[in-house]
Amino acid sequence: MPQNFYELVWIFIIYAFLGWCTEVAYAALDTGKFVNRGFLNGPYCPIYGCGIVIVVAVLTPLRGNLLILFAGSMILTTALEYLTGFLLEKIFHDKWWDYSDKPFQIKGYVCLKFSVYWGLACTFVMKLIHPLIYGMVIRIPYVAGMIILGLLMCMFFTDCCFTVTTVLQFNRHLKLMTHLADSIHHLSDEIGENIYENVTGVIEKSEEFQETHPELLSRLSGTKDSILEFPENAKNRIADVLEEKKKGYRETIEEKKRQRAELLEKYEKMFEEKNTGFRRLINAFPDMISREHNDALQKFRDHFNMKIK
Repeated sequence: MPQNFYELVWIFIIYAFLGWCTEVAYAALDTGKFVNRGFLNGPYCPIYGCGIVIVVAVLTPLRGNLLILFAGSMILTTALEYLTGFLLEKIFHDKWWDYSDKPFQIKGYVCLKFSVYWGLACTFVMKLIHPLIYGMVIRIPYVAGMIILGLLMCMFFTDCCFTVTTVLQFNRHLKLMTHLADSIHHLSDEIGENIYENVTGVIEKSEEFQETHPELLSRLSGTKDSILEFPENAKNRIADVLEEKKKGYRETIEEKKRQRAELLEKYEKMFEEKNTGFRRLINAFPDMISREHNDALQKFRDHFNMKIK
C-alpha cells in the first residue's frame, strides 16, 4: 500500500508505461505492425496508471479475498473506462473507442468482455506483479527518485498540452474539410441543375412552339427556301440572342466548374497538411468516431488506408 503521494505518483507512472507496452503488444499481434497506442504521444497510457492506482488504493485491504478482488477490480476499472470515454467525447466531440458492436455494452464506452479482462488483469497484477513493483519503488533513493519523477512528470504534462492542441487542430481540420465537401457538393448540384434546367427549357419551349405554331412548322418543313424569305436582320437578331444565351450559360457553367476545381484541389491538399499527429491519433484509435464530422474523418481514414477493423 503506497504510504505517500510520492509513491502513488511512481506507481501511476510505472503502470501507465506498462499499460502502453500492453497496448502496443496487443496491436502488434492484431495488426502485425507497431502502433503507438494511447491518447498521448509518449510511451504511457494514463488510464492504466489511474486504474491501478485506484485499485491499489481501494482494494489492497481486500486483496486476500480473490473473489472480492476480482469483482472490485472489474467494477472500478469499468467505471473509470466509462467516465474517461464519456468525458473525452464531451470535451473533444470525438468517441475514441466504440464497443457498440459488442454484447452487454453501455453506450459503446464499456462492455462485459473487456470488463472481465480488466478484472482478471488487475487481480493478476495485485497478487503477483504489484508486490514486486512496490518493492522496487521503495528502494529508489528518495532524492534521485524525486529528480527522475520531476523530469518524467514535466514530460508527461508537456505531452498532454501538445496532444490536446493536436486534437483541437484535428477537429478544426475535420470541420474545414466538412465545409469544403459541402461546398463542392453544392456546386456540383448547381452545375447539374443548370444543365438540367437549360435542357428541359429547350425541350419545353420546343414542345410549346410545336403546339402553338403547327402551320408555321409545316411550311418551314415543306421547303428550305422559305427560310431564306425571312428578313436578314430578323435572322441575325435571332442568331445573336441565341448566341448570347449560350455564351452566358457557358460562362456560368465554366465559372462554377472553376470554383469546384479550386475547392477540390484545396480539399485534396488538406490530407497532406500537418497530418503526422492526426494519423497517429487515428492509428491509435482505429474505431474513433467524430460526433460532428464523421464523414470527413472517414475520408481521411480511407485516404491513408486506415480501415476500421
